Amino acid sequence: MPKKQVIYSKATTVINHLVFINSTRLPRFTFVLFRLLTLLIVGVYPGINNMPMKRITALLIVLLSSSILCFSQKGSTFGVDLKKLSKEEKKKIETAELLYSEGSYLRALPLYAEVFNVHQDEVYLKYRTGICYLYKSDEKEKAIELLKQVKASNPKAPDINFYIGRAYHLNYKFDDAINAFNEYLAEAPSINQRLLTQRYIDNSKNGKAFVELKVQCEIQNAGNTVNTENQEYVPVISSDESIMIFTYTGPNSTGGLMDDDFNPDPNGYYYEDVFISYRVGSEWQTPQSIGSSINTKNHDASIALSADGQKLFLFHSTEADGGDIYMSTLKGDVWETPVPLNSNINTKYWEGSVSLAANEQTLYFASERPDGYGGRDIYVSRKQADGTWGKAENLGPAINTKYNDDSPFIHPDGITLYFSSEGHNSIGGYDIMYSTFKNNQWETPTNLGNPINTTEDERFYVLSADGEHGYFSSDRKGGFGQQDIYKVSPGFEGEKPVLALVVGVVTADDKPVDAKINVTNAETGEQQGTYHSNSSTGKYLIALTPGSNYKVAIEVEGYESQFQYVNVKSLETFVQVQNDIKLVAKGTNPEGTAVKDNTNVIQEQINEQVKKYNEEKKAEVYEARVYQSLLKKYGDLKTDSTEFNVEIGTFENPSDFNPEKLKGLGEIKTRVDENGNTTYSIGPFKSLLEAEIFKYKVMDKDTSQHNIVVTVTDKGKRKIIQQYYSTEYTRRDYVKPTDTKVIKKKERVIDLTSGEELKGLQKDEGKSEIAGLTYKVEIGAFENPSDFKLQHLEKYGKIEAKKYPDGKTRYTFGPFKTLAEAEAFKKNLVEKEADAAKSFVTVFFFGARKTLEEHQNPCNPNGPTDFSFFVGKDLNDKAIYTQLIEQAGNTCAEGLTFRVQIGAYRKPQNFKHKNLNSLEPPPALVTPYPDGITRFTMREFTTIKDAEIFRQECIRLGTTDAWITAMYQGKRMLLQELIANNFFNKKIN
Repeated sequence: MPKKQVIYSKATTVINHLVFINSTRLPRFTFVLFRLLTLLIVGVYPGINNMPMKRITALLIVLLSSSILCFSQKGSTFGVDLKKLSKEEKKKIETAELLYSEGSYLRALPLYAEVFNVHQDEVYLKYRTGICYLYKSDEKEKAIELLKQVKASNPKAPDINFYIGRAYHLNYKFDDAINAFNEYLAEAPSINQRLLTQRYIDNSKNGKAFVELKVQCEIQNAGNTVNTENQEYVPVISSDESIMIFTYTGPNSTGGLMDDDFNPDPNGYYYEDVFISYRVGSEWQTPQSIGSSINTKNHDASIALSADGQKLFLFHSTEADGGDIYMSTLKGDVWETPVPLNSNINTKYWEGSVSLAANEQTLYFASERPDGYGGRDIYVSRKQADGTWGKAENLGPAINTKYNDDSPFIHPDGITLYFSSEGHNSIGGYDIMYSTFKNNQWETPTNLGNPINTTEDERFYVLSADGEHGYFSSDRKGGFGQQDIYKVSPGFEGEKPVLALVVGVVTADDKPVDAKINVTNAETGEQQGTYHSNSSTGKYLIALTPGSNYKVAIEVEGYESQFQYVNVKSLETFVQVQNDIKLVAKGTNPEGTAVKDNTNVIQEQINEQVKKYNEEKKAEVYEARVYQSLLKKYGDLKTDSTEFNVEIGTFENPSDFNPEKLKGLGEIKTRVDENGNTTYSIGPFKSLLEAEIFKYKVMDKDTSQHNIVVTVTDKGKRKIIQQYYSTEYTRRDYVKPTDTKVIKKKERVIDLTSGEELKGLQKDEGKSEIAGLTYKVEIGAFENPSDFKLQHLEKYGKIEAKKYPDGKTRYTFGPFKTLAEAEAFKKNLVEKEADAAKSFVTVFFFGARKTLEEHQNPCNPNGPTDFSFFVGKDLNDKAIYTQLIEQAGNTCAEGLTFRVQIGAYRKPQNFKHKNLNSLEPPPALVTPYPDGITRFTMREFTTIKDAEIFRQECIRLGTTDAWITAMYQGKRMLLQELIANNFFNKKIN
């Protein structure tokens, strides 16, 4: 837009709002007069074209102020009585109005509020102050009372019911918001206002459902290392979550405080800069400016990062266009000067957000070009043979709505698109949605729900490759500044992402090198992606999506190439593998071959992780996924023959159920089954969704209840979810339960898995001390540590909090040396503290937490029967040995035991093992053998897993050559002999 037009447009806006101070009913000719005055200013002062905008504004205010004062002195229906204001107060209000007209509500707020606090009878100041509070995240509730007072004093204040509706909506008072909005619609507002109001009504209706049905996730502020009292927003991350780049405004911005024309101005504002932080362990390091090649005195904003962290996308706008997308490439340690994307992406219209697929062949971006479905739409462009971006295609009505759809992020899995939308089922403003590309089309988007989405804008959501963490920025209450960066765990809803993420370092002659990494389809030869390792660090990252067999070629001119083949056709889980590549100069290959071909380092690591995934795959995880699907498919469905009940639990002993915490939720019904177990429930409800929402209310009331489930009454017959929706549980290896779990009577020691009581843990009733065996009293286990409410019990001793592999943080007293001590402590605790009634004893064997059932009955006589993989393998190879322990860990056979050998000497008198004295009794067993060697062993175990735990303890105490020997029917055997006989379960054919 030419500068004269910019000045005229700006001046017109300023005039309108300055006039609005005095009257909302000025004659039309007044506005015409002021616009003519603006044109006169531009004509009389030709030098105005080169003036800073603030000086132009000041000139307008001086020329117009006399007219404004004139109108106010004659009186007005709704405005400021300027006769009451001091000269300084008038100046503040004029500045506030200017800021208000620019949409700078937070900067206008303190000016309005300061004058209003002195002149509280000025309804207009109360009106403006109340509206500005709508934009202050930590004080939005103040807007409700102020705007209600304005309505009471002046019911005809412009759009007052609209603003009251907004205040209620932003404060989650959805029913009140709907009533206020309907009252506003009855006033017959303009068409634009009517459409906007109807959208807010829809948002409020959506909000009611989402707020009641909370998404189970943890939202954490990224902390004061990343966030400050200034603004940090639009975080972008590399797929492995090692790099975070974001946009910052504050004292560290390039140029400091500046005016509209980039000149130093103590009353100006900070411009945007790009900052970068690196993750070390689990902590983000202090962010630094990304460098002068990107950060200038202009606005410089990051909007996307490639999966490998080496291509950064930025937004830049000029007077010639609405805003374009630029890209900078990391060369070694330096980000190159950003260059604009081609004309298929950037147009004269706004393009301001983007995401590059992990294979770097597809680009998703948002644009305001006029051929879309709404204001902003999301488009896709594919890389052409010459490396440029092809013609953009609209993603269509499945994604884009008649409102704004923005901020796309395509996950490295290549099929899951996250984006922000004002349409679909938004709670308010932009909500984060996701859609999956299946069967050659985008599925109906799913709202990530509350608490991720709020009544305000949530945009620029990104997700780590494994789906564990999502990142976004928000000005929600409780932050460090105006905008903060937040982390969501887990970051995904529904099914976890599936892909193989390969990271590593490429070196040539042991030095980092810029290597070209070509990924092709091994069967068709089709190009899948081209990547480069970083020349300074050698680091590379590639994402391999399931369904293909890939060939990965690593090439550097002058060096022997390497090839690896990776088959992830049937991959069902996320895996991340480390593959460091060492290249040697051509002609120096000791094997004398031209290339190193057909290596399977990546494949072996993937296979190992897939095996672990399959072993750890639990029925309850699958059940939870199917249940979420049921809620989406059938949540709102209501039929006359079906009702739903919320069952709080089925108890073997009714006295174990405490209804006190559930008072006020409704009548608690009981049902006694044929085995005498009592089920407590509340209901019925008409739909699955209604019951599920109520289930969370029960959980909020009594966090100690972990067996709350929804059941179905189908034509008078009670069924559990798996029975009623049996066709939805399609996994072949899944065994459906026949009923809900029974909570057993809890008097002694509890099995951690089944919840059942175990007796006779030790033959001496737990009175002996046994080296390596300790006990703890567990008082709680929570996935979210904030749910733990028993800190007051620390007066009985230190409470240890430790997170375990199952994701739960367990809170315990101890350790105790004997079971009797642990039981006595638990009994005393329960007698004194009712909150500790559900405490139980756990067992630790040399620090390894075990279920009591595992401790009492450690072996599986029907264990694995095929150990052929290990025949001939070197058990000194740590990976091979670890795999053997995992596979054979609990295998046992009649007459088979394991000992830990701590020494072997021809002269036994030379053996000293004082370092192991703490592990006795029993003492080391000394056995001379026919070969003249005396072997010293300690303990005897039924399983090799327990023997390995003890061996590790020996190594920790200094006996580094401890190893396991086997005894079968009294005969000493090597582990390879056991392997050859499948641990005496079944012979190898």
